[in-house]
Amino acid sequence: MKIKAICGALFTAALTVMVSASAVMADDDKVLKVGWNKDIQTMDVHKTTDNYMVPLNIFDRLLEVQLNDDGSTELVNSIAKDYSISDDGLVYSFTLRDDVKFSDGTPLTAEDVEATFTRMFTLPESVQTDFTTCIKGAQDILDGKTDTLEGLHVTDDYHFEITLEEPFAGFLSVLATPTCCIMSKANLEDAGSDFGVDPAKTIGSGPYMVTDWVQNSSLEMVRNPYYWGEPASAAKVSVKVYPEASSMDMAFQNGDIDILDCDFLDTAIVDATYETPAYQDRIVRINRLGVYYYFLNEALEPMNDLKVRQAVQMAIDREGILNSIFGGNGVIVDGIYPAGAIGFTEDNQGWLKYDPEGAKALLKEAGYENGFDLEISSNSNASQNIKNILQVIQQNLQDVGINAHIENYDESSWIALRKSGEMPSFVGPWTLDYNDPSNVIDTFYGSAEATKGRSLNYPDTEVMARVNAARAIVDENERLAEYAALEKKIVEEDAAWVPLFSLQHRFVLSDNIEKFIPHWAGYGDFNCANVTMK
Repeated sequence: MKIKAICGALFTAALTVMVSASAVMADDDKVLKVGWNKDIQTMDVHKTTDNYMVPLNIFDRLLEVQLNDDGSTELVNSIAKDYSISDDGLVYSFTLRDDVKFSDGTPLTAEDVEATFTRMFTLPESVQTDFTTCIKGAQDILDGKTDTLEGLHVTDDYHFEITLEEPFAGFLSVLATPTCCIMSKANLEDAGSDFGVDPAKTIGSGPYMVTDWVQNSSLEMVRNPYYWGEPASAAKVSVKVYPEASSMDMAFQNGDIDILDCDFLDTAIVDATYETPAYQDRIVRINRLGVYYYFLNEALEPMNDLKVRQAVQMAIDREGILNSIFGGNGVIVDGIYPAGAIGFTEDNQGWLKYDPEGAKALLKEAGYENGFDLEISSNSNASQNIKNILQVIQQNLQDVGINAHIENYDESSWIALRKSGEMPSFVGPWTLDYNDPSNVIDTFYGSAEATKGRSLNYPDTEVMARVNAARAIVDENERLAEYAALEKKIVEEDAAWVPLFSLQHRFVLSDNIEKFIPHWAGYGDFNCANVTMK
């Protein structure tokens, strides 16, 4: 079974000719060289929401999102051979492939699926519970009432059922995320705390297996000899860490990198070196299904005043930021959902205009003609682009009379302050984990805890109730209409935050690469089996 969605994402590759079957055959001497800008911290997907490069390659998921050449996406079967959904939308019945093996040669069965999902909730360090608490009994585990996941029932080695607490239309898409990488029950028990740290004790059923990992330096993967699918084009993947953008740029120029992630370079370098005729047929572009936002804390005065929040929205020159910092490689977004994502609607676009004089007038109406002090909180480990955005926003706000100043925090302090609900304002991006509007709106407005944990402190509990209820709407047209109405209410009517823009993710290919299909949502992480070597 497969579900197809036309996302409208821009996806253009240098070579549009389909590769022949003979050209994509695996070659045992092909090495794919990848550059990374920081060390991979763990291979255990339950302990990270950032390090997805390894999990995407060494593990399988029940379903996968396939990105097509026309920019559409399809939800396709992976190790799940088939599935069905009950009429009430609560019970998902799965049949596994019977030819899937882990890289140690042991078969993957429904017991491994059960162990994976149970561990997701019982592991004390797990950070991957946000999207799967919809499974019946998951919250009971998190609350310490049980260590058994009630909603997952194994029938036999290749059949199991997952029962939800209530209908959730986005659940199948959740199963295709890195969150739901399927692990070996026996391996988890044998490896203990070494799982995710020691390559020899971290196995999966995906196309690759890790053979060597030198922290802060390099990581190597080779083909999984027991992989059930078509062998990957590259027999080996060599990932090297280049902390400095200049060193990564030089490595690509010297032939030491085959896929150059332009997000790791300064925009000026990308525009001057790679947005040129010499590389025009070697660039792959994809719209990142995510949005940059400027977050405002409604629990603090004067951000609890609607007119003040509206003034801030009007004061920020989003197009100026997009053009000056990112070379115009993106699109302005006026809502919560990024263009190309399920739930995006043009009906909620075009209303927010850059209007500093209008902002001044609103501040005067609100009684802040002489301005006020506002902290813009900055993570010292944030990218230079984020820091540049903060500087422009600071100037934009100062231009309308708001005394905005940037306060720098080390990363742990920044995260702690944000989670406390007391961070005054900050900039951050959100890229979809799964293609459904619930992925964004639930995260920020699904509960009082969620909105406080992001230092938004949005006060409308009726809207939160609607956000939760929208997940269970079975009729798709009705569901998407409600998500559009919620977007309009939160962003346009309540001015709860300032949407900025979505960016385009660019990659430059070396002459060794025939074809590259990036992650469907525009992640820097990608499945190396989607790379065809020459």
